[in-house]
Amino acid sequence: MKHYIIVKFKDRTDTQRLLPEITDLFRQALSLEGVEDVNLFPSCSARENRYSLMIEMILSPEGLDNWDASPIHKAWKSEYGDRLESKAIFDCE
Repeated sequence: MKHYIIVKFKDRTDTQRLLPEITDLFRQALSLEGVEDVNLFPSCSARENRYSLMIEMILSPEGLDNWDASPIHKAWKSEYGDRLESKAIFDCE
């Protein structure tokens, strides 16, 4: 399955500034069983009504459970959650 995390930062400069460390954090998820791939896509648009970053994870059903329970996921939420204006989570085949 494809698992998308789409976020809008409160401070729009956070996208480029934090992208290297967020990329490093999500790359760690590749060590989890069932996490097959991780890709990060920063927005190419500075429009106010656009989201800042899209994270695509390719997961097995067990991989989604492993991701949700992982310390990496907890670190994502605790370290970056307060910086987000909004987020959307979307899963598809």
